[in-house]
Amino acid sequence: MKKLGLLALTFLLLSVSGCNPKEDKEILEPGLISSEKSLPLSFEQMASEHDQEKYVVERVKNKKDYRKMWNKFQMKEELVDIDTEAKDVLFIGLFESSSCSYDINDTFANSEKNELEVNLSSKSGNCTADASPRNFVLTLDKSVSNELSTVVLVDGVQRISLPINDK
Repeated sequence: MKKLGLLALTFLLLSVSGCNPKEDKEILEPGLISSEKSLPLSFEQMASEHDQEKYVVERVKNKKDYRKMWNKFQMKEELVDIDTEAKDVLFIGLFESSSCSYDINDTFANSEKNELEVNLSSKSGNCTADASPRNFVLTLDKSVSNELSTVVLVDGVQRISLPINDK
């Protein structure tokens, strides 16, 4: 009887461990090339709204559009050279607390859902309720990028799905 119980327990554990939701996600190299406290002057017109917050996600596929978007996001750093034959560039714009700025922990591509999951973190503690601009500029291999239509920003338990706009 003990063997039957042990066998049942083993089967149960193997069944549960086989349902890991991250198995269908491809972990990506960070690909973060820049992050600054700036947004386009036309942010309000470009933005998607989610729970009364505004976000921008723009994908560029060539050097000319990359340079234009870099300037549009008012980047202070010098333009980073990217091989746009092999990589696409993703610009993400949002607002954050000025005292608890966001960082990207990791990114996952889920080809079944056509999503790029971007896991954010920020300093915990007392954060001001102001709205400070923040952008992230990421590179993605074209083979991965071409399959994506949505960016999911994950901040703790909050998941914000945003459409990727192509330029």
